[in-house]
Amino acid sequence: MSSGSPPPTDLAIVTHVAAAFGLGAVRAACVLGGTASSKWQVETPQGRFVIRGRPAEFAGRDATQFDHALLARLAEAGFPVPRPLPRPDGATAMDHEGRVYEALAWVEGEPFAEGDPRAIAGVGTFLARFHQTLAGDVPPGKASQLREDHPDLLTPYLADLYGRVADRRVEQQLDALAGQLQLVREQLDAGLYASLPHGVIHGDVHPGNFRFRNGEVSAVYDFDYLSVQAQVRDVCDAIMFFASKRETPLEPDRIRSLTQPFVPDLEWSGRLLRSYGSRRPLAEGEWQALPWLMRSRWLQVRLRGSRKVPADEKASFVLHRIFEVTDWLDREAETFFRRLTDMG
Repeated sequence: MSSGSPPPTDLAIVTHVAAAFGLGAVRAACVLGGTASSKWQVETPQGRFVIRGRPAEFAGRDATQFDHALLARLAEAGFPVPRPLPRPDGATAMDHEGRVYEALAWVEGEPFAEGDPRAIAGVGTFLARFHQTLAGDVPPGKASQLREDHPDLLTPYLADLYGRVADRRVEQQLDALAGQLQLVREQLDAGLYASLPHGVIHGDVHPGNFRFRNGEVSAVYDFDYLSVQAQVRDVCDAIMFFASKRETPLEPDRIRSLTQPFVPDLEWSGRLLRSYGSRRPLAEGEWQALPWLMRSRWLQVRLRGSRKVPADEKASFVLHRIFEVTDWLDREAETFFRRLTDMG
């Protein structure tokens, strides 16, 4: 989604990068939405493209080459992904003023409409094909990487929150949050997660990164979190963001909207999992792991999401209604996922 013309400093960057990639003179440019990286839609005599600044944590040479190699493989296999474009020297990234930039082919479609049964099924089908296509022959670059929601990676965010508050009531809520992380360690990371089928996953499955046409996935974006992880983690994300209900419509470009509490919908989740399972049935351990992955991912969404709000709002952002989802998981998850399993 575009959000207006870039300021002059950004336009200078876009013009420089477009020229370096041999895309021609920029005729028009606009800022594209999102909550992480800087990216722009550009039009040149050669067509429409995306120019994107890679986030610092994914800007290293190895990570960039890993992502670009797999994007090229997906594009060759017919997936609707933004193929990385080469510069005249063959490189698919460039350094400019301390940042790494890439140029990508343009892919487009319509935003997700909540509850659209064809789109929900389409996400399941896409993910199953995606996981099958990238199941083997993984290039180097992101070896032995912890999943983004691993408790070891979330604990520093919690420690930061403890250092920001002096209210005993808030400290007690943070204690309860620490208890949730410990539950994930004991129930998911004491052996269950490692036993699950692994392969390359997208790692950031939500409506801001997917577009649709006639119920099928027509474009997928933002592959920074590509890595070898439990494949069912993408399935968990899909349930959370495509098959759950929220109080207000999800706006992917607004971090508070993207991270609002949710309740999985049985019918929508069943449709998604049937479409996924028709190509890649879930193993017993994956069914067992789903509610714990959902808990872990929810904690990550709030804790890591706090990077994107002002410092004095971090604690309130993380804690606002956070226990509604964990309480639902405590009360309902066992029955909910058993019913999903029975739905086949």
